[in-house]
Amino acid sequence: MPKHRLKLYDFDQKYNLLAIHSNTEIFKIAYNLNRLLKINLKREADIDFEGNISSYLLYKYCSKKYDSKIFLFSNKSINSSNLKSKSTLFDEFDKASLFIPDYPKVEYFLKIEDGRFNIKNLIEKINGSKNIISCYEANLQTDKSKYNLIFE
Repeated sequence: MPKHRLKLYDFDQKYNLLAIHSNTEIFKIAYNLNRLLKINLKREADIDFEGNISSYLLYKYCSKKYDSKIFLFSNKSINSSNLKSKSTLFDEFDKASLFIPDYPKVEYFLKIEDGRFNIKNLIEKINGSKNIISCYEANLQTDKSKYNLIFE
């Protein structure tokens, strides 16, 4: 099987990444975003890494009118309960696997590819939703996090 080598320009995708803090389930967040932004996020196949040990929930919406794609995905693995480690102080503890390690406290991300959106207005609308604690634009620092965002 041939190896796929990423070049530096592979990281230079045109996208905006919004970090979302919330205590509710991702399907409720997707429902609220659909209603609030008048989009239609639909469940897609999970994003899998590390030989299916870690998988992350994914919702997607494609807009032909605005020529854009919107992705809602979880930052914490849904298989984190399977990742147990032995400890000397306690019997075992959960070791959650993060999709974007730069933001360990963020539950969900909204990735907006292309399109022409007023991001500040979008953030204000999302922050006004009843199930969302806070929303802000995320700036990635590490190449690993940027590489993880290439999932389509």
